[in-house]
Amino acid sequence: MIVQYRLKLKGPEGRPLSNTWAYRLYAWLLEQAPEEFAAFAHRQENRCLSQYLDGNVWVLNLLGREAAEVFGSVLEKTEEISLNNALMQVEESCCRVVEKPEDFLNRGRELHCLRSELRFRSPTAFRQAGRYAIYPETGLILQSLLAGWNQLYPEYLLEDGDMLAELKGGINIVDYSLRTVRFRLKDTAVPGCLGWATVEARLPMVLLELWNALLCFAQFSGLGIKTALGMGGVKTFSTAAGCSFEL
Repeated sequence: MIVQYRLKLKGPEGRPLSNTWAYRLYAWLLEQAPEEFAAFAHRQENRCLSQYLDGNVWVLNLLGREAAEVFGSVLEKTEEISLNNALMQVEESCCRVVEKPEDFLNRGRELHCLRSELRFRSPTAFRQAGRYAIYPETGLILQSLLAGWNQLYPEYLLEDGDMLAELKGGINIVDYSLRTVRFRLKDTAVPGCLGWATVEARLPMVLLELWNALLCFAQFSGLGIKTALGMGGVKTFSTAAGCSFEL
């Protein structure tokens, strides 16, 4: 189960919010949860939420039923958010629910998108060989999506080596417009990228359907590292008319 909340915020004195405010919002959210669950959620290996700021809209994806119940009960009644000396008003709030993994798989079967555009809405980075990788190589994108999928849906594990090798070999970035940025976390500035990349898929139909399902999933799981802290927010679009990754 996934529940996505979108909260339109009015920042202090009406000022626009930078994407680094997402980390402060994350800290506020954990403070509202029971201490034991907040500690569980904060552990890096537990991917129970992803979140980022898209302009003044706070996008939160609660991954799993427990996270949806605990954090959802907080968000449903939130009308303002106090961050130290900054007070934010929640002007609008909406949510949508993805009940089961079949929702993504079925959507993937409906699509025949050979080219898709990934728009990185918050700084996105990956870890490779112990270092930050700021260029979104298709192998790193696929690795991130599979890790998120397999943790959330262990009953639908995607781990067949030959299948995944064919999937990786069939997708390729053919165009992009990216710029490097820094995402500040306390005293650390993590390098990442913003912009867009066009990915072309040359795959057998069954793998194309799976790839399209993963692109739908990406909008909830996020991409790369520190997605719970505000990084890795992504939207996916098709370059073909009438082909949408929205569920």
